[in-house]
Amino acid sequence: MLPATLTLILFAAAAAFGQSADAPAPAFDVASVKVSQPGPGAGPRRTERIQLSPGSVTMRNVRLKAAIRWAWHVSEYQVTGPDWLDSERYEIAGKAAGPATDDQLRLMMQALLRERFKLALHLQTKELGAYLLVAGKNGPKVHESTTEGETSVETNQRQMSVSIQRAPASQLVEMLSNFLRAPVIDMTGLKGRYDLTIDVAKYVADGAAQGKSVESTPMDTMALATTLLQAELGLKLEAKKMPLEVVVVDRAEKIPVEN
Repeated sequence: MLPATLTLILFAAAAAFGQSADAPAPAFDVASVKVSQPGPGAGPRRTERIQLSPGSVTMRNVRLKAAIRWAWHVSEYQVTGPDWLDSERYEIAGKAAGPATDDQLRLMMQALLRERFKLALHLQTKELGAYLLVAGKNGPKVHESTTEGETSVETNQRQMSVSIQRAPASQLVEMLSNFLRAPVIDMTGLKGRYDLTIDVAKYVADGAAQGKSVESTPMDTMALATTLLQAELGLKLEAKKMPLEVVVVDRAEKIPVEN
């Protein structure tokens, strides 16, 4: 049987997707959609950025798949459709008439994607392998942020460390989902915003004691995630097969209706 919290999550997702035809879909007051124009020397893996404020959302260099994932609040690996959803890049921005919650902004983004990309999709329930993110035996070891502002993520590839400021648990869940290439469901009960610094090198450098470099040490993705979560954050993952909503894209136009 599914946990009560997860059942509510799935019910809310289905309700948001299937609004009554009589209920007007919320829409941005001002919106902009255009194809990204890569700058000189831009590689194929340009950084995607999604920034939120109380009344707006701005997406830079995003794949349509990433925009759909955000709008329907699902994992990257719960969106299926044409291959180009994962390659073409866009600049998408929307501003509401006034302050709006994240949930309201997601509904507005759904309407915008349907309008500009002629997007047609449906939800389908599938039994998927997923992970529940839960508190460890001694409880979470995260520190609630004392500063104001947007979430900040800084990575140091040379030192293999990640510094995160003012991040909600949902941000950690998204990072884990992308890292593990599987859906991750937040069951931690963490409601605030948190500051995290994770020294990845410390956990993959066992081979260094044997004269091996960090770069040459094999990385077991699941083992690394499990160790990092337990040691650094006091959290753990529990594998579970469960019915999850999958977003299936039936139709979308590669060139959107621009401004």
